[in-house]
Amino acid sequence: MDDHPLSDCELMHEVQAGNTRALEVVFGRYKNAIFNFSLRILRNRSDAEDITSEVFMTLCTAKYIEKENVKFSTWLFTIARHKCISKIRTQRKFFSMWVKNRETGEEEHLEIPDSDHLANVKIQQKETMAQIQQAINELPLEQKEAIILREFDEMNYEEIAHVLNCTVAKVKILIFRGREALRAKLPSELEEGLS
Repeated sequence: MDDHPLSDCELMHEVQAGNTRALEVVFGRYKNAIFNFSLRILRNRSDAEDITSEVFMTLCTAKYIEKENVKFSTWLFTIARHKCISKIRTQRKFFSMWVKNRETGEEEHLEIPDSDHLANVKIQQKETMAQIQQAINELPLEQKEAIILREFDEMNYEEIAHVLNCTVAKVKILIFRGREALRAKLPSELEEGLS
């Protein structure tokens, strides 16, 4: 974290007043977090770099209003999420389908990764991390997003609910189902971090 004395909200007031130095400070604080989040969702370095640039370009024009129950970082991740979803839809890396849940009998909407696209993506991580990342990538999109925000970006349930635009109860269900799916996919020695 930088040693700049102004808070995120104070900096955003400066950004909106046209202070480019304030924008540089905000960029320095959050560029890595936004890039890493985008990279985990999109699995493509170039796309993640594009999204990161777009998010910070948006800050120059977006009207940020400080809210008591929403942190600036949550607002920023929400912008990044929307841009990632737009990129996914544009590139058609996922296809949608409805399936019947065996436990409840209800129809559920799933976003399935396009295996042709995933086959062309190079995973440049250690073998263990690659296995975990692959299992995460096979989750339905909302479960994937919730797991990434919780495990990698260390957001609480309320923050995740705001980013995903849903209830805290739904976030808890998404994370529970995501973790259960990961436990089923991963060897037992890789399950320890999924608690």
